Amino acid sequence: MKKCLIVVILFIFSTVLIHPGVVFSQSSSCPIDGESICSKISDPSSKETCFSNLVTGCKSQVDSLSSQVTYLNGQISLNELNINKTELRIDELETEIASISAKIERLEGSLSTVINVLISRIVATYKTGRGENVSLLLSSHGFSEFLSRAKYIKVAQEHDKKLLFQMQETKNNYIEQKAQREKKKKEQDDLKVYLVGQKQQLANTKKQKEVLIETTKNSKTRYEQLRDEARREAEQVRKAAAFAASSGEKKPVKKGDPIGLMGNTGFSTGAHLHLGVYNLKEDEFGSFNFNGSTENPFSYLSSKNVRFEGTSCDDVGSDQNKDVGGGGWSWPMSSPTISQCYGHTPWSWRYSIGVHNGVDMWDNNDVVVRAIEDGNAYFYRGGKANGNGVFIFHNNGKMSLYWHLQ
Repeated sequence: MKKCLIVVILFIFSTVLIHPGVVFSQSSSCPIDGESICSKISDPSSKETCFSNLVTGCKSQVDSLSSQVTYLNGQISLNELNINKTELRIDELETEIASISAKIERLEGSLSTVINVLISRIVATYKTGRGENVSLLLSSHGFSEFLSRAKYIKVAQEHDKKLLFQMQETKNNYIEQKAQREKKKKEQDDLKVYLVGQKQQLANTKKQKEVLIETTKNSKTRYEQLRDEARREAEQVRKAAAFAASSGEKKPVKKGDPIGLMGNTGFSTGAHLHLGVYNLKEDEFGSFNFNGSTENPFSYLSSKNVRFEGTSCDDVGSDQNKDVGGGGWSWPMSSPTISQCYGHTPWSWRYSIGVHNGVDMWDNNDVVVRAIEDGNAYFYRGGKANGNGVFIFHNNGKMSLYWHLQ
């Protein structure tokens, strides 16, 4: 009896842990060997479900290096599976389009034949039947021939009707097949565009994993240190905002006015400027949230050709110059290099919310930081450990943040 009970328990445990159709066990929804378990599944649909469950389970447990690596590996495998599905569908559509094109060619030939026959029949019927019945009777050699001619005309007319119906049916089928082919082509074109995005997402995830491994050197201690620094930085900025708001000391500044120097205060990984843009009015300063109501600074900065580091953004594969900026605000530095973009980046694993809430930049030749727009500036000096920064409120209900200053 005990042996049977043990067998049942082991069966239930293995089903919960390994079966691709369910989430991994509650005690370990992000198992280190999860990728290996999913990779052994042969059925594509079940394999995709398994990796989806793995990614979902790991997403909430990325505080550990092993869980983060497992999560990224699962995401990579899931991306590759989705790419394969998209490529297969594109190939299927190619075959379907070729088949429909062949049908259209046959229909074109059939339609051309029916039209030619119909024209010939109409001409023949017209020549034969244009006279009156009396003339037909008089020209016939007897009543029997008259009946034969009349019957021929009737048969010809019925045949002409059938040809008309056949032509219309062929024409309708032809139009329907052409519409279906265009629909398939549209689907194929959309999938090709979607495939480019999927491949870019795969490249982004691989890049994020490479940055993670390179930065931490697979060290759990180093990983936890970097995560803690990012969290403490957020807390420092929050405290700085609370202090500046309570002090009430502000200074009007104009666009382009110098407000500080690029530095590395407050858990900076190197001298740079962190620029943030928030949906925050001056009378709401007391409720400032470092990770809340953020916007992409590039949407407000004027168009400019700047240098980007290879690991700065998801859509940047190597060191390069590119145009960026979609607004009218001036840039805070004269000739900056972007080290990290806004949103999801190869460095997103450092942040508790999974995205970078500003833009990081540096310029070793000109370290002066300037106001990007007119407004009321609140200055905070917390020193090397706690960080130095400026909060500027603008007339359009936005606030710009400048952090890590000297």
